[in-house]
Amino acid sequence: MLIESRAVPPFMKNGFVLADEATREGVLIDPGDDVEELLEVIAEQRLTIRYILLTHAHLDHITGVGRAREALGVPVVLHEDDRPLYDAIVQQGIAFGFRLEPQPAPDRYYAPGDVFRFGRYEVRAHHTPGHSPGGVCLEVTEPGSAQKTLVVGDTLFAGSIGRTD
Repeated sequence: MLIESRAVPPFMKNGFVLADEATREGVLIDPGDDVEELLEVIAEQRLTIRYILLTHAHLDHITGVGRAREALGVPVVLHEDDRPLYDAIVQQGIAFGFRLEPQPAPDRYYAPGDVFRFGRYEVRAHHTPGHSPGGVCLEVTEPGSAQKTLVVGDTLFAGSIGRTD
């Protein structure tokens, strides 16, 4: 599996592109201020993105959603419990001294049992509230393989547990 991450100032959070190297299908995870760099990876690798998946709705993880959806034309998926945060992006920005624009509404919410497929891989969201009410960890597997990849958003921070809000 191709795994690319990018991080840019001011928050230096990680956004991800995951893709099947054989089929060139993938998912975009948490496009924030790094959205242009992530879109460059998608173009350079000639990937077809199937979904924009959000681990939670803090501003650093969603400021690029509108740009990504415009460029890719694919559904945006969020946990319903984070919709109030998502809708309050302008207010989140004010709290940090940034002027931000509202993002387009998510196309759907994660539901128990959902499977998001790209190429040979499957993604399942696990609700992990704490850092935010609707935080999720995304489990990526290839059916038949014991190997799993977990994208945790801000459930964990480098060297510590994720902050609870």
